[in-house]
Amino acid sequence: MADRILKLWEHIQYSKISRITLHVIFWGVVLIFNYLLFSWNDSNRNITLIISVSLMPLAIIVTYFFNYVLVPKYLWEKRYGRFFLFSFYTFLFSVWCSFLIVLFVLILGVNKYDYIDPTVLSPELQVITLNFIIFLAIAIKQVKRAFFMQQEKSQLEKAGLTTELKLKEAELKLLKAQIHPHFLFNTLNNLYGLTLEKSDDAPSLVLRLSEILDYILYRCEEKQVPLDEEIQNLKNYVEIEKIRYSEKLKLEFNSPEKINGLKIAPLVLLPFIENAFKHGVSNHPEAGDVFISFQLNNNVLEFKVSNSKPFVKIVEDKKGIGLENVKKRLELLYPGKFNLKIVNGKEIYSVTLIIELED
Repeated sequence: MADRILKLWEHIQYSKISRITLHVIFWGVVLIFNYLLFSWNDSNRNITLIISVSLMPLAIIVTYFFNYVLVPKYLWEKRYGRFFLFSFYTFLFSVWCSFLIVLFVLILGVNKYDYIDPTVLSPELQVITLNFIIFLAIAIKQVKRAFFMQQEKSQLEKAGLTTELKLKEAELKLLKAQIHPHFLFNTLNNLYGLTLEKSDDAPSLVLRLSEILDYILYRCEEKQVPLDEEIQNLKNYVEIEKIRYSEKLKLEFNSPEKINGLKIAPLVLLPFIENAFKHGVSNHPEAGDVFISFQLNNNVLEFKVSNSKPFVKIVEDKKGIGLENVKKRLELLYPGKFNLKIVNGKEIYSVTLIIELED
């Protein structure tokens, strides 16, 4: 109901005929109110009507002068000194003209009605009432303006937020599109290595890879996926790496027994585990250590992954895009709801991610 009234009022505001009609109605109501207020004496009703009608043009001129000249030209432009000065002059002019009009009407009335008592007409009260009506009309105009300015500001903010959200969604889709081929590239490299060695573990790796592809292609299109499914996908990836590195890998993987229906953005944790194997095991001359842990405290997930570093520094030609992408995804998906700490020590590289999840 309130929305309909607001839309109707907006339509009236943008319709010139409707606005003129509203102004005419307003001043008509003011005239009738002013006449009824001071026409309590039956013998002076004609004079009261003449005074009310005579004062009305002055009230209209002063009101529109304030609303369409003084306020927008000086008050809105923050020229307060000139605004108050001209407002004072306008007020004096209005009072002076009001008393002149009342005096002129009384003089004419005395010539026609010998029984007129000016004190009964309360001319000073009529002048005060006139100026009160002027200030009331100015206040209505400015309150209405402030209301629509706030509404316009809200609409602009809403439009800006909508545009920002669309940009974030587009950027997020781009980041996810980059993560998928990055992950597949690494996994297919693993499979290629096993086929060259003619390993008996290749079929198991293909099975794990098919489960991962099913997860990526059919479940990761959603913004949030169950945490237990995400952890299971990570386990499949870890199994692939265990097959690839066999005795070269020392692995510890700890996952919570109860998830309690929590959800997480898909593939947001995988790049950290990928980097642990890529930089901590593949480049290690001996057995590499990888530690992966999940801990839940209500809906807060603490994810830790660490890997041992080789003694010999390996210079790589290309910088992986996975870690940079996941940082951007975290900023887009969990603004103010995550804490990422990366420690690049001499012997250990560790990542700790604390993130507030949804259920």
